[in-house]
Amino acid sequence: MTTSVPSATAPGTNPWLRSLTHSPRPRMRLLCFHPAGAGPNFYRAWAARLPQDVEVLAVHLPGREGRFTEPRLTDYHAAVAALYAGVRPALGPLPYAFFGHSMGALLAYGVALTAARHGDPAPERLLLSGCAGPGGPHPKSGRGQWSDADIVEDLHAMGGTTDEVLASPELMDILLPVLRADYTLCDSFHAAPPTGRLGCPLTVLGGADDRHTPDDLARWAAVSTGAFAHHTFPGGHFFLTRESTDPVLSTVTAVLSGQPPCR
Repeated sequence: MTTSVPSATAPGTNPWLRSLTHSPRPRMRLLCFHPAGAGPNFYRAWAARLPQDVEVLAVHLPGREGRFTEPRLTDYHAAVAALYAGVRPALGPLPYAFFGHSMGALLAYGVALTAARHGDPAPERLLLSGCAGPGGPHPKSGRGQWSDADIVEDLHAMGGTTDEVLASPELMDILLPVLRADYTLCDSFHAAPPTGRLGCPLTVLGGADDRHTPDDLARWAAVSTGAFAHHTFPGGHFFLTRESTDPVLSTVTAVLSGQPPCR
């Protein structure tokens, strides 16, 4: 008989995970890794849109939302080690999948590799979104040292932050330190990407107008011996929360159900 999230992952007992659903008899878990500058609330709207038998857990890095006072992580490998220790209680007994967007894709990949090295059950599916695979040039390294104005301009170009937030000095005073830490973390990934290959099926999602090209996304195929699928959606870097929310959720639902995506 399947069970709900064990006590180690229940709200208030594990700071690394936030439960977004309360499915009484889930058939699997979906762990969602947020992008740079964001937190678990990035996936809050997904809870009501995914199948009721999928238990949605959002990863919660320190230094944001309810963990704002904790030191932020700036080294990729240290972050992956801490995340793995935090989410490990959720890697069984139910089947599980990972979804990560942008920085979250890098972290999901690293945690999946770490779980494999420790002999944990493999994810049923690894879904990586809005992020170039390892092995190519990183076009925006050094963002942790950019000026405030340059970061604001970049956020505006990516379209994931509202004009109201960008125009608010108070909110940007909160957001900018989080972004700088997360950007530094991403740079450390590209400086020394993890090695090793997975064996799970891999699905990659990208926006047609994102800076990451189809060739950038296709590099993810080399990190797993499992089946590889690549889907492109209308929109830019934040296609999944703007132009293409509905088709992305339909695709995620289909992938988790083992069905061909309806597009």
